[in-house]
Formats: sequence, C-alpha cells, structure tokens
Amino acid sequence: MNHDKKPLKLHIRFEFAYEIIYISIFIILVGLGFLFASNLLIFNWFTVFFGVLAILFIYLKYQSYLTIENDVLTTIYLHFYTKEKIQMITVSEFVFYEDSRLVEVKSSDRVIGKIYLSEKNKRKFLNYIVNHYPEIPCLFMS
Repeated sequence: MNHDKKPLKLHIRFEFAYEIIYISIFIILVGLGFLFASNLLIFNWFTVFFGVLAILFIYLKYQSYLTIENDVLTTIYLHFYTKEKIQMITVSEFVFYEDSRLVEVKSSDRVIGKIYLSEKNKRKFLNYIVNHYPEIPCLFMS
C-alpha cells in the first residue's frame, strides 16, 4: 500500500432510529430547562444543568466521525465510542445506496461495517476511495 496517502476525516450520522432518539432526548433536555426557568422565574441550578446537558449533547453529536488513516477505517461515535476499526486491505467492496445515507463496507462474503453519511460526505468519501484505493470496487444500489 502507498503510505503517502492523506488521512480522511468525515462527520458521520446516526442510524435513523438513533437519530430520532437523539433528537427526542435533546428536545426533552431543552424542555426541562425551559420548564424550570419559566416556573421558578429565578436563577436555579436545574436550568443551568439541563442547558449544559443539551449543549453537551450537541457537542457529542458533532464529534462522531469516520477516519481513514494508515490504511485503517475507523468510526467513532459520540467522541469516545469506537465502533469499527477495519483494515482497508480486508475490504473487498463498498456499496453506496443512492436513496439512503447508508454505505456498506463488505469483505469477501459478509458486511463488516455500516456507515451513515450525508450526501455531501458520501461524495467526499467516494472521491477519496476512488483516488486513494482504486483497487477496491464501489457499487451503487438504488
């Protein structure tokens, strides 16, 4: 493998069900903070606590990313949970789904990883794979 490849870092999204759960928890935190602020009409620590939790949730959401560095594909969720570490040499193909955010990473006979990317990041990821790993085929499914 060529060792002068630039590393890639892209923000990834959650699976649709987890995305809904994340948004629901965020709305509940903001709602609780507003509830305590409007009912007591004085400074209270509950409003500060729920506000800080809501900001922490936003920060952790944007710290979910995919990296390809030193021929290892890594997905990290919420800044600390490493879900997958895949050697690029074991990847036989990437499957891009045109009607969803899903990109599957396949080995010879099984799926070894699922990645959810926005359309813009799917294009960046595809361009990176085509330019730096031309030996790995990229399939498109509708």
